Amino acid sequence: MSTAKMPGQTSTMNGDAHGRENSRPPVELYLVRISPPCRVVWWYMLQYEIPHVLIDVDFTQGETNLPDIVRKQPHQEVPILLDGDIVVFEGPAILHYLATQFADHAGFGISLSTRMMSESLVSWANSELHRVIGYGYVYPQFLEKYALPNEEATEVLVEKGLHYITRHLEVLENKYLAKHKYLTGDRHTVADVFVATVLLQLQWPSFQFRIWPKVDAWLSRVKHVEFWDIVHVSHRDFLQELDRNRYTFD
Repeated sequence: MSTAKMPGQTSTMNGDAHGRENSRPPVELYLVRISPPCRVVWWYMLQYEIPHVLIDVDFTQGETNLPDIVRKQPHQEVPILLDGDIVVFEGPAILHYLATQFADHAGFGISLSTRMMSESLVSWANSELHRVIGYGYVYPQFLEKYALPNEEATEVLVEKGLHYITRHLEVLENKYLAKHKYLTGDRHTVADVFVATVLLQLQWPSFQFRIWPKVDAWLSRVKHVEFWDIVHVSHRDFLQELDRNRYTFD
């Protein structure tokens, strides 16, 4: 198994989802480790022992310094998976590819209905949930590129984002987690990891989940899945940096 490394380095992993020797070259994952979809894809490869190499991407250095595979993609976004001559982008598509090609759908549930629910929740987390939490609430408060042209407009965006976040948390609390420990039943799936990782971005502004006790308890359970700590190192480092800055400001 691989050892987690800090941004700017790569890590590899040997073996496949069934512990067999695998002669095919490892897949390459281009990622930004603070990105929720990137972290979930990385977690899936660790969890199911998919041989891989991590390539960290730094968008702050300008387009000309991006890896060729990222620069040549129309959207120039990560995660991007390279498997030989096959290129896959967007978290849900990459997870689907890895599940079908390497892991026999492991992590998505035993039954077809559970697998489809897991895939649906992964898609929802990547699009609607991340849009509301990340781009409509968290990122405009911390990253200038996502803020609106004036402070008043940004405040309106953030307030509206908070409204939708509350609605989504109510759905998680009262629908998905009303009778089960996890989103699709009594066992965690990749959907739990994806949704929880997106919700984790709410830690940037010190958001509290206490008024949603089922969500709060579920998050605590998901944080104990294997390899969670490894893929969230950069997230924790960023939170520590935010705390230091808040302390200095105060």
